[in-house]
Amino acid sequence: MRTDVLIIGGGATGAGIARDLALRGVNCLLLEMGDFCHGASGGNHGLLHSGGRYAVKDPTSASECALENAVLRSIAPFCIEDTGGLFVSLPEDDPSFADTFVGSCRKANVPFEELTAKEALRSEPELSSRVTRCLKVNDGSIDPFSLVQANVDDARSAGAKVLNHCAVTGMTVENGTVVEVEVRDRRGGIPASIVPEIVVNAAGAWVDEVAKLAGCRVPMGLDQGSMLVMDGRHCRYVVNRLRSPSNGDIIVPNHTSTILGTTSRPAGAPNDVTVSREDVDLLVRETAAMMPSLRERRTIRTYGGVRPLLGGGGRGASRSFAMLNDERVGNLISVAGGKLTTYRLMAEKVSDRVCEMLGSSSNCRTHKEALGPPANGKGDSISAVRLVRKYGRSASSVDTTDARVVCSCEQVLRSEVTAVLKAGDALTLADVMRRTRAGMGYCQGFDCALSVLEIMMEQNGIDPVPSLNEFLGERERGLEHTSGDQLRQEMLRRHVLNGVYGLGVRE
Repeated sequence: MRTDVLIIGGGATGAGIARDLALRGVNCLLLEMGDFCHGASGGNHGLLHSGGRYAVKDPTSASECALENAVLRSIAPFCIEDTGGLFVSLPEDDPSFADTFVGSCRKANVPFEELTAKEALRSEPELSSRVTRCLKVNDGSIDPFSLVQANVDDARSAGAKVLNHCAVTGMTVENGTVVEVEVRDRRGGIPASIVPEIVVNAAGAWVDEVAKLAGCRVPMGLDQGSMLVMDGRHCRYVVNRLRSPSNGDIIVPNHTSTILGTTSRPAGAPNDVTVSREDVDLLVRETAAMMPSLRERRTIRTYGGVRPLLGGGGRGASRSFAMLNDERVGNLISVAGGKLTTYRLMAEKVSDRVCEMLGSSSNCRTHKEALGPPANGKGDSISAVRLVRKYGRSASSVDTTDARVVCSCEQVLRSEVTAVLKAGDALTLADVMRRTRAGMGYCQGFDCALSVLEIMMEQNGIDPVPSLNEFLGERERGLEHTSGDQLRQEMLRRHVLNGVYGLGVRE
């Protein structure tokens, strides 16, 4: 199978590149070894950055975030909540940092507005009464799964071929050129080898592993970050600590939950997402300094993501991005670094380079072309707003006359699951969860997993046990540090799955 451009990696950057190139008329194929958005693009806190977080230490990233924040609000408003953000200072914080922050935001063109402590508490009543200074920025809450799927759908509409569950397993290099790429396709829908003109390595945390297949290396660091999902929404704004970026200084309201983040430690491998008990305690302690009521809230899940960072890992590493060419393999482009907020800009720069190599003069259109419908306005039903935020243009494919609910926590309709399965990308329970949010709610799939599995058996004829065990294993990794009511619920879930269904879930 021949293609002009083979893109490896189906996170935000890879999907964005496929969309950009397809809109320019370039013949391209994207392969993702797992599901779209299963890596760093899905393992983050869903924050649409204003740029404020990086204004002091990383002004280039801050400017990039500020610009792309505005672009995404224009082209993808359906998957964004305009929460706004607050940076708050406490008495123990360095008082001079706030002034440095203000000056840095001005230099990086990051919009901000200063609020008095009283104004901040009126805006966000759960804030600590100890807040001494507050700056309001253009942070928001974004659904990464919806964003990436919208890029995939738009790329396909423009002519790209985009496949998940297709892993690249090898490359043949001759005379400094990748001439053949070997593929293992879980679906069985494409040949075992691809002959590309250009290969774009957008594999995120796996970018160095992919480069090694061609005998190259990508100088980068892997940095693991842990996050907590709390029951319900406990703030209106994204709340940030007004200090140098550190552990436990972001609170993000997203869908039905509040996400606390994040930590930073070196990751041993791209899939090193283990969350420790120390991470959990730290995140609650640090975020509760800004919002004391979080100490009493229920943690329903933990999860981790691995950030691919340029120049090593850690808080000091830049959040900007770079394209890398190894002179030994001239048609391989690797892209590393960046943020979810800047994915579109990354894709534009990579696509510019690809078009230059192909001799094409086509220009980028992704900053102008809408990815989906506008956000629903006043008068729309709650269910309509919810569907559009998750599915964008595809929301119309959901049969809203079928009112049967399969996931009561997230109010997921049976017809949503059916529509997702008919679309063809979802092969596993976890795939369905990423698209519908079934299993992301308070009970973490206890109430809905078997119902979703039943629909999958009816629609796709799958073998239920392997898919269920894979899903339960993934859910359990996020429940290892539960306590209180959530622990009691988890014990009940395991007893029911073992005693009633005989599934052998770990006790």
